Amino acid sequence: MTAPAVEDRRPRPGRLAGFALLLGAVSWGLGALAAYPWAASDQEAAMIRVAFKHVAAFEHAGPARSMEEIEKLPRHMRPTSPERAQTGRRTDTVLRVELDGRVLLERRYSPGGLRRDGPTFAYEELAVRPGRYRLGVTLADGSADSAAGAAPRRWQLDEEVTIAPGQALLVEFSEDTGLIRRVRPAAAPAGSVAMSSSQRCTFSACSDRI
Repeated sequence: MTAPAVEDRRPRPGRLAGFALLLGAVSWGLGALAAYPWAASDQEAAMIRVAFKHVAAFEHAGPARSMEEIEKLPRHMRPTSPERAQTGRRTDTVLRVELDGRVLLERRYSPGGLRRDGPTFAYEELAVRPGRYRLGVTLADGSADSAAGAAPRRWQLDEEVTIAPGQALLVEFSEDTGLIRRVRPAAAPAGSVAMSSSQRCTFSACSDRI
């Protein structure tokens, strides 16, 4: 009776040499990266942040849902007002940010939803040098159906601002307040927002500027 064969599981010399080379290469790479340490962002830099949630106008007026159609919808999907019973694709939202007449950002944002009928969300960060500027922010609906003769809605914020080193200036938008500016002090703890300096621009107030 022959003895059972035992498989030799010891790694071959070639495999050991390859593993040693790989380990050496990784160690060399880590040493090379350590020679060039990662530089953190400049603590003295200033920042302009823009955030908005906007329900844009419809690109083309679609049929409004009847009361029978609304009643067939689940309760959480029923519109809260007759204006929201209308269906169709909403137009894009256009954001433009200027500093002393120089355009920092001009971008179009598509509405959310599979049928592009939901609200539009956006958040932008713009690094700037500290100093005093003339800040101009414009938020507007894109090309909408103007069969009723109404001009596209537009909100504007135009004012002198002073941004200190390490300070973040936040421009927010909501359907109730329009564009509003907030300033976060450089020494403020995380999560706190100073409310002492703000300016609001509602649609009714900005319509005179259009």
